[in-house]
Amino acid sequence: MMDKVIFGDNQFFGVNHMSEQTSIKQAQRFRTADDIYRTLEYVNDIGIKSFMFTTHNQLEPVFEKMKKNPKFDDFKLYPSMPYAHKYAAALVDLGPFEMLSKFTPGNKFLSGLKGVGSLVSANPIPIMQLLVDSEMKLLKGMNVQGIFLLNIVTDLLIGLGMHDILNEFVKYAKEKYNVKAGFFTMNHVKLHDVLVNELKMEEPIIISNINKIGFRMNPNKFEVEKALAQENSYNIAMSFLASGAIKPKLASEYVGSLKGVNSVLFGASTPNHILETKELLEAVL
Repeated sequence: MMDKVIFGDNQFFGVNHMSEQTSIKQAQRFRTADDIYRTLEYVNDIGIKSFMFTTHNQLEPVFEKMKKNPKFDDFKLYPSMPYAHKYAAALVDLGPFEMLSKFTPGNKFLSGLKGVGSLVSANPIPIMQLLVDSEMKLLKGMNVQGIFLLNIVTDLLIGLGMHDILNEFVKYAKEKYNVKAGFFTMNHVKLHDVLVNELKMEEPIIISNINKIGFRMNPNKFEVEKALAQENSYNIAMSFLASGAIKPKLASEYVGSLKGVNSVLFGASTPNHILETKELLEAVL
C-alpha cells in the first residue's frame, strides 16, 4: 500500500522528544528553505520516495522549489494536518470567523458562510472539509498519495466520543482527492479498537510510537504489540529510534521482528544518518 521507508520532517523544525540540545541543533541546521530542500533532494536521490510532513508554513517555499524540479514528479507526499499552531495563532489574532475566511480557499464569502453555518449548528464536519481543502491548496499539482490527521485532533475526537468525524475524514479524502486517509495517535490500542471494531474500517492506516524500549507507546508496549499482531490495520511505526535513545541497528531489528508493522516513518538530519537508517530498515522490512 505504501513504501516501507518514509521520511519525516521533525528534524526540520527542531522537534526532539528526548533532548532539547538536539532540538536546538536541528533548528539551526535547517534555518532556510534551501537547507530543507537540499536534504529532500538527497533523500529523493538515494531512493526514499515518500515524505510525510506537517503543513508548516516554512515548507511552502520548499514545495515551490520541488514543483520546478521534475526529479520530484514521482516523490510521494503525505501531508499531516491540521498544523495546530498556525490555526491557534490565527484564532487568537483574528477570531473564529476571520480565521475561517483566512484559511478557506475559493470564494471567501461562500466558504465563510459554510463555516459560520457549521459553527451555529454545532456540526464540525463542514469545517473539517474546509480546512482540509485549505491545507491541500498548498500542494496543488503535486504527487499527494494520502492525507493524515495529526494526533492532537485524532485523540481529541476519540476522547470526546466524536468517532463519526474520523469516518467522515476518510470518506472526504477518498471522494474529494481520491487518496487514502490515515491517523496519527498517542494511543494505538484505543484508536485501533475504534476504527476496526466500531467503525468497521477495512485496514485503516495508523501511525503510532513503536520502539524497543516502549517510549511513548500507549497504553503500554505489550498491548500495542498485541494489537499490531492482529494484522487488520496498516501500521506505520514512528519514533522507532525513541528520539535517539536506541541505536539504529537495534531499533531496526525490533520493528522488523514485529508482526503487523508495515512501514516506518523516520527523520534524520545528516546524509550519513539518513542513508544508514534507510539501509537498515530495508534489510528487515
